[in-house]
Amino acid sequence: MKRLWSAVSVAVVLGLSPTVALAYSCPILVKACETAAANMEKRADADKAMVAEAKKGCGEAQKLHDAGKHKEAQIRVGEAISMTGKALK
Repeated sequence: MKRLWSAVSVAVVLGLSPTVALAYSCPILVKACETAAANMEKRADADKAMVAEAKKGCGEAQKLHDAGKHKEAQIRVGEAISMTGKALK
């Protein structure tokens, strides 16, 4: 669990970083987002609606990446990952 939160923290920092967005990092961040959401979905004490919203954000980030909007994708995936952390009741 500690390793997951470390990965999530790194992903959030990278996702919200003001540096130039790199196209190859988007899929990595989206995968981290999907993993975090899936792990939270398994927890009984997680807010299922917030987890569903986070999963939706992961998908939106992938669509932004596919459209070539890498900076926006990284921002959106960072928001979604952050939302998974807030899903705990």
